[in-house]
Amino acid sequence: MDNNIHFGDGVLDEAKADVNSRTKGLIKIAIDTVFDYLEGKAKDIPETIEQLRNSPETEQRIAALWSEHLFEEDLVPKGYNGLTDNLLISNFHQEGYLDGLYVGYVLAMMALTDNDAPKDITLAARDYIRPNLIRCHYDEKDEIINQYQNEKYRWIDKT
Repeated sequence: MDNNIHFGDGVLDEAKADVNSRTKGLIKIAIDTVFDYLEGKAKDIPETIEQLRNSPETEQRIAALWSEHLFEEDLVPKGYNGLTDNLLISNFHQEGYLDGLYVGYVLAMMALTDNDAPKDITLAARDYIRPNLIRCHYDEKDEIINQYQNEKYRWIDKT
């Protein structure tokens, strides 16, 4: 027997090796479990996304967030905050249409005045145009255009 051997020699090294070996096994099991779980969930991701895309609540929430963002960037008025895309677009069309009608009205009044049209003619044109500024909707603009293309008014553009 060798006199250089002491009680406990090598035990700590063997314990460390055993702990390392078992820890590697536990870590491998943990990693396998996590990845198996994620792989199972990854198969559900497209279905979950599809459910979210087809959800009216999600669509409304995204639209509300979008219009809130546009409001915060001062791109839309406060009254437009929270509107869906369709309503935002409709309001933009209507606003632009009414702005265009008003500018057309102003131009007509200026043209009549600058060309020395009699005041009664200018006031008659004003009284004819003003009610149309209020009740017009951009979806109905074809009605006005079709009226203008009638034989009664065609001479204006032909002259």
